[in-house]
Amino acid sequence: MTKAKGKSGKLLLLALLFFSFYAQAQIIAPPKWTVSIEPKNLVQGEEATLVFEAQIPIGWYIYANDFNPDLGPILATLKLDNPAGYELKGGFTAIDPKTKYEDIWEGDVKYFIGKGRFEQSFVPKSTSGKISGTLEYQMCSDVTGQCVNYDEEIEVAFTAKQETNTPVFGEAGQQESAELGIVAPPKWTISLEPSPVHSDEATLVFDAQIPIGWYIYANDFDPKLGPILANLKLDNPAGYELKGGFTAIDPKTKYEDIWEGDVKYFIGKGRFEQAILLKADSGTIQGTVEYQMCNDITGKCTPPFEEDFEIPFQSSNSTNTSADSDENLFNEVGEENADSSIEIVPIQENESLLGFMVLAFLAGLAALLTPCVFPMIPMTVSFFTGRAGSKATGIRNAIIYGLSIIAIYTIAGTAVAAIQGPEFANWLATHWLPNLFFFGIFIFFALAFLGMFEITLPSSFVNKIDEKSEKGGLTGIFFMAFTLVLVSFSCTGPIVGSILISSAGGELIKPILGMFAFSLAFAIPFTLFAIFPEWMNRLPKSGGWLNSVKVVLGFLELALAFKFLSIADLVYHWGILDRDIFLIIWIVIFSGLGLYLLGKIRLPHDSPMETIGVPRLLLALFTFMFVLYMIPGLFGAPLKYLSGYLPPMSTQQFKMTGGLNTEAGENILGEPVKYADIPLEIPHGIQGYFDYEQAMRAAKKANKPLLIDFTGHGCVNCRKMEENVWVDPQVLKRLKEDFVMVALYIDERLELPESEWYTSEYDNKVKKTLGKQNADFQITRFQNNAQPYYVILDHNENLLAQPKGYDTDIQAFIDYLDGAKEKFEQSN
Repeated sequence: MTKAKGKSGKLLLLALLFFSFYAQAQIIAPPKWTVSIEPKNLVQGEEATLVFEAQIPIGWYIYANDFNPDLGPILATLKLDNPAGYELKGGFTAIDPKTKYEDIWEGDVKYFIGKGRFEQSFVPKSTSGKISGTLEYQMCSDVTGQCVNYDEEIEVAFTAKQETNTPVFGEAGQQESAELGIVAPPKWTISLEPSPVHSDEATLVFDAQIPIGWYIYANDFDPKLGPILANLKLDNPAGYELKGGFTAIDPKTKYEDIWEGDVKYFIGKGRFEQAILLKADSGTIQGTVEYQMCNDITGKCTPPFEEDFEIPFQSSNSTNTSADSDENLFNEVGEENADSSIEIVPIQENESLLGFMVLAFLAGLAALLTPCVFPMIPMTVSFFTGRAGSKATGIRNAIIYGLSIIAIYTIAGTAVAAIQGPEFANWLATHWLPNLFFFGIFIFFALAFLGMFEITLPSSFVNKIDEKSEKGGLTGIFFMAFTLVLVSFSCTGPIVGSILISSAGGELIKPILGMFAFSLAFAIPFTLFAIFPEWMNRLPKSGGWLNSVKVVLGFLELALAFKFLSIADLVYHWGILDRDIFLIIWIVIFSGLGLYLLGKIRLPHDSPMETIGVPRLLLALFTFMFVLYMIPGLFGAPLKYLSGYLPPMSTQQFKMTGGLNTEAGENILGEPVKYADIPLEIPHGIQGYFDYEQAMRAAKKANKPLLIDFTGHGCVNCRKMEENVWVDPQVLKRLKEDFVMVALYIDERLELPESEWYTSEYDNKVKKTLGKQNADFQITRFQNNAQPYYVILDHNENLLAQPKGYDTDIQAFIDYLDGAKEKFEQSN
């Protein structure tokens, strides 16, 4: 059993390395922001609201800004350029954020998950203007163990009407001024979309609020009928040109007797659009909208109204910042932006297709060991037991079953690669709906295996399956294969996602071959088990050892079910399964399993047992050893062998920490550490630096490799690494003795002297603060923007090991350090 466990552990480790090799080279895309102004009809001197709405990726959250800023996380901040034409009212406000207590910060924080909304009130002081500035915020994930800082540049143009005494329509629908006999026109909102304009194409949008009881004619019907059609007249275009015509969007249609034909019109609300092509970086669009408004109640039609408008625009004329590329902004770092002396080559760029397929095949074997795949084996055995009348038929059915698995995975996976990409696999692995579904399925099967009830199919369904079996039974076999793929995909999703990553560049052959290799390895064992039922027919159908195997699987499925609930709980911050509660559940379940194996607990369908065999005794002993291993976790022990299953340490309610040597080491250069007075710090007495150039000089003087720690004040998972991995005596000894460390804080707001400012080659923005320069250094040199992120360099700035992200496996971190040190010594 120990040997099998060792092999399975190696396969699982290989698959996880295969996945992380891809994941670490990716840049985390920011939320999608929509910036708008409410209400749309602005009036000069009247208060309005600038609205910021964020669509936050699944599994991530962003911090709000209405909690204690001294706790640690980066609060969302709005920094506006010099206001011109408007005046701010109040502060930048988070609307209905969630609240939770974070142990790492020892206080309550507020955050948004899924969607976020911020508001800033202002008063327009002129009839037109532009609001521009920067939105700064932090996005974190408890699932992936990453935190990322972003700054989003915003620019919104506005127009406001001067307040007039023009009458408006009341509830009756036909109010007029008795003295003047004037009918109030609709209220128009005229805007340019998208806002801000980031490409050379835009749309001029005209929205009308039409008085009750009245309607306005559209413009896409026969102009010879009689009504005046809506029309757009633009002044001499400068800096832009029209594309297409002035278009009514979804007007209504009716037949009017007086005109003897169909007319199109708007009632309540109306919308027209005009596409334009911007030829200059900035300018103004001026013109007039002409239209006619009528009322069937009073039988009146107004003379043609004219609505004058003036809208300023500003465009970068750059596809690099277009709306379509915003979501991929952090995925488009070219090699030309990276330092020529540092080369980070993703594995998919240089490997052969054969090597890629071999890795995918090994990943498929490792996927068999995941908690939602392995328990499907007895279901496969049960399904095929007794279905085949002969051995030849059984082999045929098994091969069809295996080919069905391969076909489903390859076709579905390739479709995802071509249409959705790896994000869909991430959704299936992290969304609450599939995880709660699988939680319920595993509880259901666990109770059945424990003997609470028997799983039987309806007799009518069984009869139909039997009828199809006589004709080949392909439908039932395919359905069983589809069920296996569906249930297992929650666990295989992250591994499959690493294969589908190659589709991001538009490739299809590679993901097809990768999915084929993965599903082939995945299908072979199930195909063999599908053949195996012919042999199991000779074994007892109930009682004895077979029932004991079912009960053991029931305990295992009961334990593994809570992993699915834990994923949903972490992603959506329900707070149901803290690390302590999860461990208590597992300790109780596996204690029950140990007592069952010793014969102290008997369940339905168990045979009387006077003695237990040696294998059963050994299995009971291993179970109790596992229980004893978990108990220290209740007091804060890291339990590194369960790090992939347990909730993160940040959810632990009780921690017991021992003594730690925090005596600071020697300052190698013998000079003041730059930025140490901010203050910045490196924990546990590790002597280090906060400036890359100074740290590299120290590394050369000490003849040691340079370890870069990309970290942040508000980085939760940086603190987890420091508290759970760095505190290990072996790790701490290496960090203090074998490396020179530099901690580069990416969220430090210290503004540097103007002489140190520079414009980034990555996003063409001026980097003024220490944090922004550190973040830009991480992106341009190492194509990554997540923290924590560890990079080890030699004195020529060459990589000594593949950079490493968040990973609480202590031994893996030790191996990472030792491997880099060994390569450094060999090169000297």
